[in-house]
Amino acid sequence: MPEHSTGQKASNKLLKLLLKASIISSALIIIIVGYAVSLLYSQHVLEDAEYDAISVGEAIVSLERHLLITLDDQDIERLNVTSDGFNKLDETMQKAMAPFEIIKIKVFSNDGTVVYSTDHSIIGKNDIKNPRLKIALSGGISSNRQKKDEITDLRGEKKFNVDVVETYIPIVNNKGSIIGSFEVYKDVSFSNLKSQDGIEKSLITLTLVLIIVFSLSFLIIRVAAKELNLAQVKLHKMATEDPLTGLKNRPVIIESVQEEISRNQRRQSSGARYPFSLVMIDVDHFKSINDQHGHPVGDQALVKITDTINSTIRAHDLIGRYGGEEFLLLLPDTDLEGAKPIAERVRKSVENIDFLSGDIRIPLTISLGVTTVIADDTDYDQAIKSADKALYQAKDAGRNQVSVVLQP
Repeated sequence: MPEHSTGQKASNKLLKLLLKASIISSALIIIIVGYAVSLLYSQHVLEDAEYDAISVGEAIVSLERHLLITLDDQDIERLNVTSDGFNKLDETMQKAMAPFEIIKIKVFSNDGTVVYSTDHSIIGKNDIKNPRLKIALSGGISSNRQKKDEITDLRGEKKFNVDVVETYIPIVNNKGSIIGSFEVYKDVSFSNLKSQDGIEKSLITLTLVLIIVFSLSFLIIRVAAKELNLAQVKLHKMATEDPLTGLKNRPVIIESVQEEISRNQRRQSSGARYPFSLVMIDVDHFKSINDQHGHPVGDQALVKITDTINSTIRAHDLIGRYGGEEFLLLLPDTDLEGAKPIAERVRKSVENIDFLSGDIRIPLTISLGVTTVIADDTDYDQAIKSADKALYQAKDAGRNQVSVVLQP
């Protein structure tokens, strides 16, 4: 059955769309959740490293204050690291900082000069243009996570491909003034590995859950779609289509007329007038065709007439089978002057049909009644009655012609 085939194709298309939607939505969920979890882990690592850096800075000042800070003549603490204190600071750093996974420390003066570093080669260099250092020298704390291809640790050993968090923290004197900054490098490579492992496990679990949920949902929908497919096709056919001609059936074409009346009434409320026309069509001497040649031939004649009318009218015109051998044609936004030529063109097209039953040519003609709807208070029943009245005038006048009845 064509209707079943069409419905099955629509059902299969819907299932494919649901499958694609499931895959896309699952991928989006995994990506979004993965990104969110990654951000949470990254933020946790950053906050943990920042907390350790602050603790390290406080510990360094507490343990080696005399090597870092001196009092001036006004008893104000100043940052002052001498070359004599380098070795002592190095020894303290190696012993006290290693458990914190600290691999490098810098001490900056308030003009951005490195006055001490566990990497002695950079002492004396100025980094005042560093925006994160500026934040620390302004009283803030700035942390940044990055990958280092090569870095020298507290023991002077080189490490490669290390994930570090660089944290800049201010050094404050006894008067509350900022006199410099620490830059603390913490190795977070192990934390990153643990984070990645946690993220991977979370995503694998989420993926498995989504696969199970969407698979079960898809199977349920697929079974339901198969069961509903035939009923849906039959219901659609009964509700909207004439089974013989494939045209809109009587309820649907009447509904279309009602909608057109409502639409025009809304448009006319603005002061403009938008008429539309109805054409009632009846096949001439159709009973004789059935009686002389049989109902199958009569059905073929109706189909042929339907195809001819469809190929003659405009794309936005609507036609439906009103009943038996009667058809109703709706011409939107068309006044009487526009409707009459269309009706006449339809009449001539049907008259020129070369319809054969075996070797016998059967002449086919139609009678058409035209009316144009203009009044605001016209209902669909009144409009159809006017078209029907015009049709009977055409039949009474000898058939195979167009007749017009104006709306009162």
